[in-house]
Amino acid sequence: MTDITITGIGIVSALGIGREAFWKNCRNAMSGIKKINAFDTSSLRSNVAAYVEDFEPKQFISPRVYRRMSRISQMAVASSIEAITDSGIDLKSVNRDRIAVIMGTAYGSSSHVEEFYVSLLKDGPRGAQPFFFPETVPNALASHIAMFHGITGPNTTFCQNEISAETAVLYARTLLLTNQADVVLVGGADELTEILYSCYNVFLNRAKAKDGEPVRPRSGDGLVLGEGAGMLVMERQSFALDRGAAIYGTLKSGVVSGGTAPVGHYETEGKQMARAMTLAAEQADVEPEEIDHISVSANFSGELDRMEFHQLSSFFENRKTELMVTPLKYLIGDFGGAGILRAAAILLSLRHQVPLPAVKADSLLGESQYPLLWHTLQEGSPQTALMTSSTFGGGSTSMIFVRE
Repeated sequence: MTDITITGIGIVSALGIGREAFWKNCRNAMSGIKKINAFDTSSLRSNVAAYVEDFEPKQFISPRVYRRMSRISQMAVASSIEAITDSGIDLKSVNRDRIAVIMGTAYGSSSHVEEFYVSLLKDGPRGAQPFFFPETVPNALASHIAMFHGITGPNTTFCQNEISAETAVLYARTLLLTNQADVVLVGGADELTEILYSCYNVFLNRAKAKDGEPVRPRSGDGLVLGEGAGMLVMERQSFALDRGAAIYGTLKSGVVSGGTAPVGHYETEGKQMARAMTLAAEQADVEPEEIDHISVSANFSGELDRMEFHQLSSFFENRKTELMVTPLKYLIGDFGGAGILRAAAILLSLRHQVPLPAVKADSLLGESQYPLLWHTLQEGSPQTALMTSSTFGGGSTSMIFVRE
């Protein structure tokens, strides 16, 4: 099967703006979770989240252009600019009909949805603000990216809760494998807003923080929300090599599976997660013992974290060394586009040949040392990584990345 490679990365995250800042803070297990000061949380269960500070769209986009965008669209376009620059693609010399833009987002611009709806309630149909409406549709992000870069190939948006970005990556892979595109910009993005945070109130982690103090949520106390945007440039290996591109790594396999779960819950038995991992390993022709990095989607909720622990323990039952995992959402928060940031962290680790920080797998049970102890190895040679994800509602994905 044709190998699908990643040649560019762009990041706007709570761990840093730009892939270099993101990578540095990932390596040091720095947390992007902090007290929220952007809106009032006094009546809510929690007051912490991983939100993006110091993002200035004018550093990437001219005011004439970005003033027409919502904040989430600004972050998405900014990450696409960095990813394209990083990949070395000259858009003027390639067929932009053969470039696709595929995005994953759980909710799109919830801020503009709220603003448009409030203007409708306040001023009636004739007074509703039309300026807000274009940003209320989830595919606004992908559309802005395509218009900004003049890309005219396939343009699709996936909204599948916490695996929105992962399903976008798998669809991008299909477009490349079936020769419907030569290059795919695949991304994930979500924004943290007051209305969204309030809607999640019953599920939020019980953590409360004061200004300036470190935030240390406990696993099992509820999820911690986040926000950000990430972009990967994906190409068939032959196309990337023909143009002399530097390659971060190869996506060897990817599987999405669907189970059933009550509203607001995960598939606690984990049958679909187990199925996705098994099929991904078979497709990549990789044995569990050959996997030297494991990225999990644990989000402090407890329900998901425990399920992942039990399924990973079963999948790696013959492992001779202690099982270590990287729950990156413990640092960047939980959002539908987070899968791109998790994949980017893996790819940066493969490129730099430096392991990502990890915790003992039983930390996911919420019963181990508190605060959480991260192990940050400075040397190593990661070759093969498993990234597994699950969402409330029952969906699961697994992907395997290898060093090029």
